[in-house]
Amino acid sequence: MEKDIAQMRAELMDFYFKNVKPNLESLNKQRKESLRTYLVTVMILLGFILAPFGIGFLFIIAGVMVIVILKNAQTSTCAGGITGEEAFKKKYMQEFLKIFGGEMLWSKENIQMAAEDLKVYRKLNIMNPYDILTFDDMIYGKYKGVNFNILECDTSFYSAQNFINQFIPNLCPLAVFVPIILIFGYGIMRLLAVLEKQHAIWVNLGLFVVFFVLLIIGLIKQFRRVPFRGVFVEFDMNKNFEGHTFLFENAQTNHSIKFNHSKFQEVKLEDSEFCKKYKIYSDNQVEARYVLTTAFIERFKNMRTAFKAKYIRAAFKDGKITIALHAGRDLFAMANLSKDSDSNTFSELFDEILSILELIEALKLNQRIGL
Repeated sequence: MEKDIAQMRAELMDFYFKNVKPNLESLNKQRKESLRTYLVTVMILLGFILAPFGIGFLFIIAGVMVIVILKNAQTSTCAGGITGEEAFKKKYMQEFLKIFGGEMLWSKENIQMAAEDLKVYRKLNIMNPYDILTFDDMIYGKYKGVNFNILECDTSFYSAQNFINQFIPNLCPLAVFVPIILIFGYGIMRLLAVLEKQHAIWVNLGLFVVFFVLLIIGLIKQFRRVPFRGVFVEFDMNKNFEGHTFLFENAQTNHSIKFNHSKFQEVKLEDSEFCKKYKIYSDNQVEARYVLTTAFIERFKNMRTAFKAKYIRAAFKDGKITIALHAGRDLFAMANLSKDSDSNTFSELFDEILSILELIEALKLNQRIGL
């Protein structure tokens, strides 16, 4: 018997109060400790670097780095800072997925399966090129009789332009961090003076080299541009088609997508507004109109709004539909560096997964339809 949304939400609240809430205190404590360690480490690093050189251009660079790092921390999840989130997910995610019914599995360690999926997605003409690929959550299985796969990942490459984009906007708020960095810098200068009096020059030099290398690594990281951070969602279509149809946003973000234009023709639909916003290509015009139904177009637009996505793309090939949703943030999070986890955290997680699974009914993927 299939569950309705009201029943699932009731089970969500029951799951939260019985299983999660009693154990949130330790997770939130880890979050605060991780954030405190994160900030102190950054300040000490910058203070150490600035101590021998005083205030100048290097100070401006370091200050901007602090602001950028803090801004990134507000949107990053605990995966990189609070080890407790991963343990929390291992303990509760599988139980959480039972709320939806169906046969669903969660994994964060099946790298081989994720890599195989990405090989397929790269051939769909909806991915930008990248230098670095990072996997996160995988949710897969069968829901309402339809096989599905959700893969969360981010792709990135290095760009000097990205560093400029990070640097310039952050010059103005730099003054907020001047006193803090100066205090750390003064303390470290005193430490260096003590070491020097004790003729511990090699300790001094060693510490300087370590912190300088860390600073360089931090600077290099700001050259990193992330063209995709979100999820790939794949469903069996239960429809018979042999062609390859794909669409992506009609914007600058698609310029690096390369494909063989001689094999595909642009598709023009009756929905002129949709065609202004998206470029559609296919090697079979008839099939393209068959799969790009009015229901799909509406759900496609609603999905972007629901996830507040920066862009959304889709491809139809080999009897499957694959959607690439660039949210620009970590999805399916049970914890976050910038705030404590509570019932809203799990409600958001529930809504994110439900929005994806609802595509099955919206697009009638569980109904067998021939071409």
